[in-house]
Amino acid sequence: MMSVQQAFPAKLVAGILVASACYLSVLSLINAQAFPASPALVGLAEAVIYATCICVQINRMPLATVAFSFCVFAWLAFAWLIRQAPDIKGVRDLMIPILFFSLGRYVANVDFADRCLKLIIAILVTVGLFEVFFTDIYANLFNPFLFYVRIGGIDESAAMYGGQLLTLNGFRPEGIGRTILPQLFGPHRASSLLMEPVALGNLSVILMAWALSKPLQEIRKITVFIFGAAMLISLSDSRFGLMMSVALIAFRSMPVDLMRRLAPLLPFLILAVLVGLTWLLPSVGDNLLGRITMSGIELLHFDSALLMGLASPLPNFGDMGYAYLLSRFGAPMSIALIVALFLIPMADDRGVRFRALIVLYIFSNLAISGTSVFALKTAAIAWFLMGVLSGETKSSVTRDTDVKTGRLAVNGSTA
Repeated sequence: MMSVQQAFPAKLVAGILVASACYLSVLSLINAQAFPASPALVGLAEAVIYATCICVQINRMPLATVAFSFCVFAWLAFAWLIRQAPDIKGVRDLMIPILFFSLGRYVANVDFADRCLKLIIAILVTVGLFEVFFTDIYANLFNPFLFYVRIGGIDESAAMYGGQLLTLNGFRPEGIGRTILPQLFGPHRASSLLMEPVALGNLSVILMAWALSKPLQEIRKITVFIFGAAMLISLSDSRFGLMMSVALIAFRSMPVDLMRRLAPLLPFLILAVLVGLTWLLPSVGDNLLGRITMSGIELLHFDSALLMGLASPLPNFGDMGYAYLLSRFGAPMSIALIVALFLIPMADDRGVRFRALIVLYIFSNLAISGTSVFALKTAAIAWFLMGVLSGETKSSVTRDTDVKTGRLAVNGSTA
């Protein structure tokens, strides 16, 4: 006998994911062609996405999620009282994992997640190729540099040349240049609709983790996502994406039980490596060791207030992700969040692998970058996929789509 386990508005959920990835490009287009953008406009756009995400799952959000959210935000409110200053970005950084992980658990449909990812890959690769081969048209259409100036992301004086239209990190510093296929893709790093090549590189790592989490029997499905990740790495000239792909493949080659045991230790092992390299091999410059050194030095100078997340005023740590994490949320909260993540049961080995691979990505990124792992355009997808793998049952399922309502039902066999 078949009974409906759950039904969700498939088109609306897919729309939320696409909007989360591409909303900045829409605002950039409006800024270039209609009226000036502002931080308030970006905040409004994100608020609409969050509100829609809540509305979709409002009647199915687990009580445990609500209780966990209350505890997390209660701690943030306490920290605000001690600092005597609110930190809205901190709330937003934690809201994204909670909302999109919960949305993924509500959907709990791997095939649907595959289709959404394929759609996003197709959009980003198509626009990325357009950007590479018709750069002037793309630049005038979106004008990413002006967009980030107007929303306060960069200063106009930071332009690398007069009349710059492409985003600032669309070019590597003088003397470095593009690493991957410069003869084919030209000198600049594509951003596609994510508006930043760094974000495109981060998304490629998430796609690679999703592909490698699958059982090897699903070779056809794996190939699609690996090809998409490779295209995004190439278009964005992401050295981080390239290095992380190698690291993810090496980690995936381990037995799943070993991955399960090692994954909870990764945040602390990576932090230890960061501090150790800072101590033993200090370096200066915009390279891997230079960034690690810069981040490690700041951590070595943390006092108790910063370590507890109670310092005021909050320093700006730029490309130092671990320092940002600890100073905003504190070591106790950060450890509690890591523990909570690994207390969530996964339905099968695929979920265990994906969680381990994503944790490796997140904390490796924090070691050399700033807050890019908290960016809605990539974090929403990563946490949604984590939720899907946590929520999907082991029983065989059949899927039916109602074209008129756009709702997708997941049916499971019952006794």
